Amino acid sequence: MQIGFILGFAVLGAIISSVSGFLVGNRITYILFVSFLSTLAFGGLGFGVFATLEKKVPEFLEFLSGLSLEGMGGFGSSEESHDGMEGGFEAGSDGMGSDAFGVQTSVEDAAEARLAMAKSGKYGDHIIVDKIAIKNEPKLMAEAIRTMMAKDDMQEG
Repeated sequence: MQIGFILGFAVLGAIISSVSGFLVGNRITYILFVSFLSTLAFGGLGFGVFATLEKKVPEFLEFLSGLSLEGMGGFGSSEESHDGMEGGFEAGSDGMGSDAFGVQTSVEDAAEARLAMAKSGKYGDHIIVDKIAIKNEPKLMAEAIRTMMAKDDMQEG
């Protein structure tokens, strides 16, 4: 994914520089030289953007990797994606499907697998309750527990 960012930014820099150079009417050697420098500069920018996103917002990178795999047919061949298969299994009316090997899976199993990936540490400090990722805030949780305990004490007494 990091190489994709670097290459994407580098290609973008080369295209912008080349088009701008031709529109202005510069000589071809000057256009090639400046395009080369722009390619290197934008590649460095791509590396910096990726490093920043990886450090500050890893959820966004996971989202982008999911989009690129699904959008490019990363879960199966192009035939499979046209036959109604998404995410590696075919969803039926009962929430059951079969993966590429014919093993029966449910939509909930796929959701649990995604949640397991989320808990792998890439999403930061979260707690999963009822298949929902909740940011871990100890003070808020302690207050909620005290409130629930107070309610229980009031019902008993």
